[in-house]
Amino acid sequence: MATVKNGLGRQIANMSGVNDAVHEEATRRAYKVRAAASGHILTGEFQRSIKVVKASGPHRRQDWLVAITHPWAISINWGHTDSKTGRPVRGIHAIEKGLE
Repeated sequence: MATVKNGLGRQIANMSGVNDAVHEEATRRAYKVRAAASGHILTGEFQRSIKVVKASGPHRRQDWLVAITHPWAISINWGHTDSKTGRPVRGIHAIEKGLE
């Protein structure tokens, strides 16, 4: 049976080039999310809110995240109900396209 050494993830994360590779992958995914969002009517605001940020916390110092800070990000991505008409508005699913 295989076993995993405690702290192995931290050792790998501290290896030369790993942090740069993780940052590069997050940057690539952020680009894909921005590209998928390009057709949205509020595209400028939404696209500007998509950032690659370093994760915080003692165990996250090597992690990079794609963060979307737009206040309507959930509604834009997954859809919502129009408050005036009550009709459903489809989401653009940009986050999912960034995972492909």
